[in-house]
Amino acid sequence: MPLRSVIHREILNQDPRAPRLVTVHGAMDRGNSFRALAQQLAPIEVVIWDRAGYAHSLDAEPVDVGDQLGDLRAILDEKPAIVFGHSLGGTYALWLASLGHPNVLGVSTFESPLPGGAWWGEDWDVDPVDAALGRVDVERAGDLAEAFLRRMISDAVWERLPDRTKRLRRAEGVVFLRELGQLVTGEIAFDLASIGVDVVAGISERPSHHHRFGLAQLVEVTNAMSYCVMHARHGAHLTNPGALAEVLRQQFETVLWPTM
Repeated sequence: MPLRSVIHREILNQDPRAPRLVTVHGAMDRGNSFRALAQQLAPIEVVIWDRAGYAHSLDAEPVDVGDQLGDLRAILDEKPAIVFGHSLGGTYALWLASLGHPNVLGVSTFESPLPGGAWWGEDWDVDPVDAALGRVDVERAGDLAEAFLRRMISDAVWERLPDRTKRLRRAEGVVFLRELGQLVTGEIAFDLASIGVDVVAGISERPSHHHRFGLAQLVEVTNAMSYCVMHARHGAHLTNPGALAEVLRQQFETVLWPTM
């Protein structure tokens, strides 16, 4: 099945003979955030794309998690690749790997949440079931998306954004809440034990309790190789792309040229 025409994607370092990395961004992010990582990985081919409901794919519908997974599946149908998912993007990568897609050579994640209720904001006055069904008022969804981004990038950076950018980011709140709601209520669900490919899992210098717990589960169940990026926070793909590129290059060597 081809990728939906409403999904924006680019292939960087394009070379049909080169190994490929498919990136999957997290909630309230976009494919463009992986450009620096792609530069560090040249000549490895890198696919960046905006998931449905975000950035250039803002108007893509529907935005159910099943459609998010289907879009990733369509990209993987094109060519075998290692899949690198940041945050919730890694959750989708693990999900697809658990289903046994033949073109998933390996999965690399960074602080990716596992299914369950721990990720719902304790101070949010929104029912996760309503969020999962897309029944949250657009303005309220925008408020929560803005609050989330302010925590991620700081109030000062948010205030400097152009008004048009602020409006677009707030508009992403609907899919943001729907994804987290579906993560909590069980629409995103998979068995880690069914993943049969190489898994690498990263974490920042000061991870949350939930991220530490998720990493421990990945290591225990999938025998994942784990690593920590020092002097980095959750957005290590933006601030420390060189460190991530080094780990990914090692994974390509492991997957493509294993020691005999």
